[in-house]
Amino acid sequence: MEPPSAGTRRRRVIAWLAMAATAAVLTVAFTAPYGSLNQQTYLLDPLHRAMPELFRRDWFVGETPPYLPVFGWLAQWLYAIDPEGPVAVLAANFAVTFATYAALYWLVTAVAPARGRVGFAGFVIVASFVTVTMGRAMGGNYLLAGYLQPLSLATLGWIAAMAALVRGRYRGCGAALALSGLLHVNYLVLGIGLFTLAALARRAGRRELAWLLVPQLVVLAVFLPDLVAAAGPSEQAVRILVDFHAPGHYRAGRLISWIPPLAGWQLAGLAALPLVDDARREARALWWFSLAAFAVSVATALLVRLPALEPLTQVRWSRIAPFGQLACQVLVVAALVRQASAPTRATARGSAPGSPAARSDAAQSAIPLRASLARRAWAAAAIAAALLLNGRSLHTPWSVTMIAVAGVAAVLAVPQRPARWAAAALAAVALAVALWASPRGAGMTTVPDGSPGERALEDWARTSTPTDALFAAPPDLYGFRLLARRAVIADTKSPPLQPALLVPWYRRLCAMVDRPDVPTHEAVEQLWYQLAPDQLARVARAFDADYIIVAANTHLPGAPVYANAELAVYRAR
Repeated sequence: MEPPSAGTRRRRVIAWLAMAATAAVLTVAFTAPYGSLNQQTYLLDPLHRAMPELFRRDWFVGETPPYLPVFGWLAQWLYAIDPEGPVAVLAANFAVTFATYAALYWLVTAVAPARGRVGFAGFVIVASFVTVTMGRAMGGNYLLAGYLQPLSLATLGWIAAMAALVRGRYRGCGAALALSGLLHVNYLVLGIGLFTLAALARRAGRRELAWLLVPQLVVLAVFLPDLVAAAGPSEQAVRILVDFHAPGHYRAGRLISWIPPLAGWQLAGLAALPLVDDARREARALWWFSLAAFAVSVATALLVRLPALEPLTQVRWSRIAPFGQLACQVLVVAALVRQASAPTRATARGSAPGSPAARSDAAQSAIPLRASLARRAWAAAAIAAALLLNGRSLHTPWSVTMIAVAGVAAVLAVPQRPARWAAAALAAVALAVALWASPRGAGMTTVPDGSPGERALEDWARTSTPTDALFAAPPDLYGFRLLARRAVIADTKSPPLQPALLVPWYRRLCAMVDRPDVPTHEAVEQLWYQLAPDQLARVARAFDADYIIVAANTHLPGAPVYANAELAVYRAR
């Protein structure tokens, strides 16, 4: 194999620099504040490891197993660098998200080689679309969240593994999957079967399968004792998981409702596959991966509907769905790129443009190497259906969906030269929409998440209360535990990892609102604000809490030790 020419190397460097600039812009725009959403649970273990004096009386942090111990061990060093947290955590999130876009570029260029403006446009379209939609699919699972969490690292590893798989690099694929599984054991369990199926469909040999499986099995052996020792879910624990905690993630009916948009992308990927003339083997490998992901996601969503198999829902098979959906989206963009940059038949056969051989070939067929009109029309219709279904399931504005549909139709319908400009225009519009409409929160900022009143309360609690103080806090004040660095009785955001501990967690929440049973976690949050002063005092005594946090318009006996326009704090004893 001849080494690349100087011109080829220069174009590759320019393409990677352009990718880096795009990734940096999207990463900065698509960033949520420190302490957002799942960080309120996943950063507790790293913080406790870095500062063991914290959370000594917190049931969740002190008495339940950590969610993902390897992530906790790594992330604790962020607090060694930045004891406050925001700067180091945001910097780590930038690095991980930037690397995720780079892995996405490597995946896209596996089936849509970056040739000039049109090839690079393929990456911009995919990256922008994933940014706007978060890559959300079945069960509300997603690819990009905008803040550092274990899923961020697992997503990076899986996208890199997908790119390595379709390129036939099984060593890299196995290593990426093993690292992902080390940081998020759920992805380890799911990845072993999914990527093995995809590799078998790609006709991998025994040696290739060994490179793929051995690193994952080594990591699995490390986690196996804990997985085996964990008690299985009781019938009550399954009910708490499915009906009380997260019906959107686990209830079979909710999962099944996501099948139409997932099937729409699968159909679009199938229609796009014949349009990808070059990189055909890589495109087929990506298609088989998407089909395996689709089959597993749909089959498990249907199976857990059976009462006897409902406990299997705790595996959360739907985590696979966004990656199969992404594979189809990459195939769609690869088809658009190919149709916008197809060479003439004369050039494709190796004849120099303008030569007698080229003129002879052109006399026989002077048309671009583009698919037939019928095939392109079928692909356009399938892609449009996928975009419409996707927009409906994600409640995307119709204007955004119709712009995407019109852009796809323009690339596939017009002649080659206008198609090049149409593809570039679609990429530019997609990037602009991503920067305008991405759910990016406050963008890159070191101000923690929460309202002004919540942040003021958290600052007061950190500076004016003992380190081992226990708060009876509203169960929906999710960020208080992390940002105030004080123990709470329980919140509805942070259930224990082990299924057997779901029942004690549920009982604590019920006791917090003075009820024997509560149907949903939303009901717990509403009931807290309806408790009478004597009920709040009784709850605080039952858990030996030191302080009670209430809404500012709620008055308890005595004077508050702290109050602002949103919240007030009373001493419990």
